[in-house]
Amino acid sequence: MSLRRDEFGAFFAALHDGHQPFRWQERLLDAVLADGWPEVIDAPTGAGKTAAIDMHIFALALAAHDRRPLPPRRLAIIVGRRVLVDSQHEHARRVAAALADLEQVAVVRRVAEQLWTLHVSRPDDHEHSPLLVARLRGGQPPSRRWADHPTAPAVLCATPDMFGSRLLFRGYGSAPRAWPREAGLLAVDTVALVDEAHLAQQLLRTARRVGELVGAAERPWSRALQVVETTATPSSTAGGRPRRSVGVSGADLVEEAALRARLSRPKPVTVVPVRNWAAAKPRPEVAQQIAGHVAKLRSGSPHVTVGCFVNTVARAISVAAALRQDHGLSTVLLCGQVRPVDVALLERDYPGLLSVRGNDGVDVVVSTQTLEVGVDLDLGGIVTELASRSALTQRAGRVNRLGARPTGRVVVIGPDGPLRTDARSGPYEASELQSAADWIAERSGDPMGLAPWALRTDPSPAAVRRTLLQRPELGQAWIWSRTSDDLADEPELDLWLSDDLQTQATVGLVVRHDLPEDPTDAVELIKVLRPRRHETFSVPINTLRSAVQGLDGRLRRNGDEVRGVLARGDDIGPIAWTDTDDGRRPRLRPGDVVVLDDAYPLFTAPAGAGDRRTPQVVVPAGDEVHMHSAPDVLEALALLPEDLRPGEVAHRVELTEDAHSTLREALTPDEDQPALNADAERVAVLDWLRTRGGPTGMATHAAALLETAPRQVDLIVPRAEGVPLRVLIVDARRATADEYVRQEWTPSGNEVTLERHQAAVAERAAHLASLVGLSPELTDVLRLAGAHHDDGKADPRFQIRLGARGQTTLAKSTDGAGPETLRRRADRSGLPPGWRHEQRSVADAWSTLDGHPERELIARLIGTSHGHGRTWFPHTAAELLHDADDPNTKQVATLLFDEGGWDSLIERTEQRYGAWVCAYLEAILRAADGQISAEGR
Repeated sequence: MSLRRDEFGAFFAALHDGHQPFRWQERLLDAVLADGWPEVIDAPTGAGKTAAIDMHIFALALAAHDRRPLPPRRLAIIVGRRVLVDSQHEHARRVAAALADLEQVAVVRRVAEQLWTLHVSRPDDHEHSPLLVARLRGGQPPSRRWADHPTAPAVLCATPDMFGSRLLFRGYGSAPRAWPREAGLLAVDTVALVDEAHLAQQLLRTARRVGELVGAAERPWSRALQVVETTATPSSTAGGRPRRSVGVSGADLVEEAALRARLSRPKPVTVVPVRNWAAAKPRPEVAQQIAGHVAKLRSGSPHVTVGCFVNTVARAISVAAALRQDHGLSTVLLCGQVRPVDVALLERDYPGLLSVRGNDGVDVVVSTQTLEVGVDLDLGGIVTELASRSALTQRAGRVNRLGARPTGRVVVIGPDGPLRTDARSGPYEASELQSAADWIAERSGDPMGLAPWALRTDPSPAAVRRTLLQRPELGQAWIWSRTSDDLADEPELDLWLSDDLQTQATVGLVVRHDLPEDPTDAVELIKVLRPRRHETFSVPINTLRSAVQGLDGRLRRNGDEVRGVLARGDDIGPIAWTDTDDGRRPRLRPGDVVVLDDAYPLFTAPAGAGDRRTPQVVVPAGDEVHMHSAPDVLEALALLPEDLRPGEVAHRVELTEDAHSTLREALTPDEDQPALNADAERVAVLDWLRTRGGPTGMATHAAALLETAPRQVDLIVPRAEGVPLRVLIVDARRATADEYVRQEWTPSGNEVTLERHQAAVAERAAHLASLVGLSPELTDVLRLAGAHHDDGKADPRFQIRLGARGQTTLAKSTDGAGPETLRRRADRSGLPPGWRHEQRSVADAWSTLDGHPERELIARLIGTSHGHGRTWFPHTAAELLHDADDPNTKQVATLLFDEGGWDSLIERTEQRYGAWVCAYLEAILRAADGQISAEGR
């Protein structure tokens, strides 16, 4: 299928309701095609920077069609605001869905066809998209599928800490085993577009330095990380040289009426001083005055929603209540902590509210920082509390966003005099508030007010609280890359990622009904029923810690305590909130997800029964008046829009009191009958689900799994004193979602021999290497690493663990055994705890690779093929091997793992290729293994 450059306009229009691209967007595409991504994109708020996603996709497709060198396959858009990350992610998802739609216009289908050529293969079901989309931000379980397909086009939407931590081998929200593959893929064949770069100077410096360090090795390397600075006020030079820049020009506004309206329509500012606005304790009269100004603004803007931005959740609640009760206005309150399911319900009840279409039935939207950016609201005007200069600029960007009205008013509520040095409002300190007050007073004298084009000559600088920016060096990179080691002191990544060392990061909070009291049982339950995106609150770390520790203190007075589970990628364990024996409290990091019982009262009260206008949020300790529990929404499948419905791997069926005895009887054999085998237990549970499990919710999904794929279902029935508590049904898709499971188990039901599996992985690794453009030498390295990466599985003890029978040497278990069976096999095998088959693979393959010029690199890739061994393995040669092993193998193992040979090998390969390139090659091999395992081969 042919594809031409002049078809970009039609492609863009198909994705944007018929709108053609702006001239500056066309210039950006031409720059990417001709010389690669520029160093700077110079475009103000509202100019359409998110369309860089569309240009990335079209440029890749056109380069693939023309067989020219590809731009970077992965586009990472990085911005330090959660809601903007969500907005960019949503746009990328819509584009991905369009590329999967066979009914789309011809040019979109042709772009999709070219993107599929960058994949290993195309699925047969026609439901998949050639574009991978991932979201990486605190407060949400991070996306992981992008790392399984290194050749595929991808768009990653991330906050600075989530992107930067992955780049520095310490991915927040990921397990240590995943750190190296994520670091390698982000440092190679990726372009990082840092939006609002004036607010992320440290991340910008770190990312650019990593791009330099990728090639700082004995063997030269190209396609290192590229970094693009996106801001309305970029620097025109770098190190004394001009910077390649593409952006909006004055001529564009003259020739494009739509762009001129967006950027140049006046947004006049009115400043309203309010007494006690910055009082240490919130004053009710301040909220009432804010509500009065909102009502006045709304009366002058009929038939269009107006906005109200405040700085704290408590004030948002008070203002929303005053607007409803005192002024009779239809008001929706939305704060940043709400779950995606709550936002989805708001959008269901008020269609178009959170888009430029709007909803005529809503008079006012009240928000904290949530709606400053990322949501394409087109408000008639706003009333906002004084905030930082950057925040005020972003809030004004929600006013008359499309320029369809002649003007849009901005009312700023602030102090009636100079601020005290210790004053603050929400996340904003006195210095930045006073700076903003002086600036907004000047802007109120300009008829253009906060119009984006007017601010180009009077920008809002960042409130940077650092005087020195850090630059990563090679020595630090080598330390960070030791992801398997227990470092004496974990690096404080904020030094390399954050402009503001006091910024509060966010974590996820999930509430689950009837979380087991026993910590071990609770952890096992969450390992099966992982936190899901739709049920996760995004909560500032300090807010969550304050709320939970306050509750814990009250419970301990009654002899109880708050119990919970911490999920950090694939690492799941219990969490304690009080001082531990060593005097330390658990350190939460962005990307962590905490799971608590839904009975704990940590939340504000909803607006009323059945009223979704005020989703619940976490309340810090001390605000006990509003403390309520929040509902478990894991099973709210009927309430979820299609994009939030979990297509995941496990379902839960909670048991009512009268169901306990019925299911217990079904699962208890007669006295003269033997215990139920696995098949009989499945039949009993399926029969129970059909008759007593209920017609809706997860029972229906669970029954369908048991009925259609019984051999691929793992059935778990936790019991307390013999009484079933719940039914957990896990389907075979977990093998494609969980890297650890697919190492040892296949959902295909077919016998997977070790010889055939390794041959398939070797072939796939070489194919991936050729697709990403590696040299023939490195392609051969990856082929040989794939051919030997599982040699250690031939150990007779490991074959017992896999359930092998007869003389066949297996690579995977095929019998669908449940957790208890797997535990019994592990105990019977005689393998020491934590034994790694890839460590044994290195010892077995070493002699076979003798004479190869890259033996050390191949051995490294074998040993690190599952994220372990960087640089340390826990077992000595004697523990790794067994008595009958070949003496030569024992000698090799002793040299490598007892006498420091492995550590030296890791250092030599990193000196030769660099820390990030080694990690990239590991990611290619791990992807090959994962793909073959997911295919059941």
